[in-house]
Amino acid sequence: MKPLGKLSMWRVQMQILLWRQGWAWPAAVVLLVVAFATHWLVLQPAREALVTTQIELGREQVASHAKPAPSPAVSEGKQLAALRVVLQQAPEPAELVLRMSALAKAEQIALPQSEYVQQFHSTTQVQQAQVTQSVRASYPQLRRYIQAVLRDIPSASLDQVTARRDNVGQSQLEVRLRWSLWMEQRLTP
Repeated sequence: MKPLGKLSMWRVQMQILLWRQGWAWPAAVVLLVVAFATHWLVLQPAREALVTTQIELGREQVASHAKPAPSPAVSEGKQLAALRVVLQQAPEPAELVLRMSALAKAEQIALPQSEYVQQFHSTTQVQQAQVTQSVRASYPQLRRYIQAVLRDIPSASLDQVTARRDNVGQSQLEVRLRWSLWMEQRLTP
């Protein structure tokens, strides 16, 4: 028998089967095959991913509930004593301003104008020197300069940053920085 004859015989048998049984059984078989394919190709990998995620979540919850090693509590008095040591070691305000100027030059930032105000806080017995600098620099230069000052001068704090740019295309910012330099009151002879 020729292959074409087999194909036509198979087609005739399928037509007779469909005529006798109707379309319900073939549709049920197709839907059953689609359901199994969906289960093995979609649902099974998703279920495995869900189990893996739940295991990881359980580990994270256990780790978060684990008590960290107790760190020695530093009393307020010790913190204040450490602060006093830093303030005692702080150089004179003029020297600090010169150091800030050197850090600005290292970042190729010009400091055309600075204002300097000094005041004494009687309640804390601490002297504060406020330095306001007008700076024109790019954002990366400014950020590096601020980090350098805060790293190299432990008694300095950055109180205010005011930045302005005339248009979006301008690479340089006009910035006003207000610093506080803190030190213990020095007695002048």
